[in-house]
Amino acid sequence: MDENQEHEFYRNPANQVPAGPAYRRQGRRLSATVPVRFPQSLIDAVKRLADRDGVTVSSWIRKLVTREVMRRQPADVTIASSLVRYEGWTPENTSPATIGAATPEQLEVECMA
Repeated sequence: MDENQEHEFYRNPANQVPAGPAYRRQGRRLSATVPVRFPQSLIDAVKRLADRDGVTVSSWIRKLVTREVMRRQPADVTIASSLVRYEGWTPENTSPATIGAATPEQLEVECMA
């Protein structure tokens, strides 16, 4: 339906009846509202892009801001500062045993595998 068809459909009071019982969303709640002002031309562009992506304007902006924040944050781990010991299970023993020490280069290769 386009906007005109939706408007005509919902003008009929019979089409304004709730489809089911009300419910609260489960999961993480947003913690704060941040007022932000944009020029009308930018708002129009954001609405078009959000519509094209099939999401709300708020979701589209949140996704974009989250992506930019993640892009600009430094990586959590860059290189190991010392030798890292790793443990493994040996067939003869059911408890962990130290197998060896890894250099930063070995650790990077193992983490990427």
